[in-house]
Amino acid sequence: MVKYHIDTIPVWDAYHQEDQCPLCVLEYKCEKEYVDFFLSGSVMEPSTRIEVNKTGFCGNHFKLLYNEKNRLGLALITHTHFKETIENLEKLSKDLGAKKDDNLVSKLGSFLPKRMSGPDTALDNLLSWLDKHHNSCMICDRLDNLLDRYAYTILHLWQKDKEFIKTISSSKGFCLHHLALIMRIASETLSTKTFDEWCNFIMPMQLEALKELEGDLEWFTKKFDYRNKDKPWGNSRDALPKTIQKLSGTYMEPPAIDHEKKD
Repeated sequence: MVKYHIDTIPVWDAYHQEDQCPLCVLEYKCEKEYVDFFLSGSVMEPSTRIEVNKTGFCGNHFKLLYNEKNRLGLALITHTHFKETIENLEKLSKDLGAKKDDNLVSKLGSFLPKRMSGPDTALDNLLSWLDKHHNSCMICDRLDNLLDRYAYTILHLWQKDKEFIKTISSSKGFCLHHLALIMRIASETLSTKTFDEWCNFIMPMQLEALKELEGDLEWFTKKFDYRNKDKPWGNSRDALPKTIQKLSGTYMEPPAIDHEKKD
């Protein structure tokens, strides 16, 4: 038996929830913790504040931070990040549209396609920075690193812990987003022989879980036919949020179900 430690305990807990994807559960839990962290007093630590100023957050995580109602805390860290963003944009914009030397290229410029009249380094630098700025996010970066570690832990437990093999064998596999993650980690860390064993283990189980869910979703749609009104729901009541999660990796809170109501 592999000893429980800081990474294995959350993995076991996630599997015990019997969700569509343990990595979705871990990501959802850790994301909430990071949102709380970046609105707490600890974010005022100089090293963290410098990193926030430089990197900022993506639109999704800005929305989650905003929804926490700590408007002053979010405004403070957003303000300094915003100031640094303006300073960077100001520096990058100085050379835009600068008058070029009166040489043959500049003379022909009006007759040539814009991008053929010579390299526009200033524009390239600006577009590169804008693209990087749009995609940069401290919470995303931390989640990516953490999920890589959890994926490695799942593979480690699968190799070393017989009880975990029983647990993962009775699971629903992974969402497609996190399946890609764990397959990448497996290809990078496992030997060729062990990687083949992992593929032969996980893919049949993954496909079986997907097909079972597809059947549940189909029955969910058929329950809206008046002829099936009095037939049992089976496992189809929450098939839609489960399928959305399976396809996208977005953890969906299932709708409340009245367990007292009989089918």
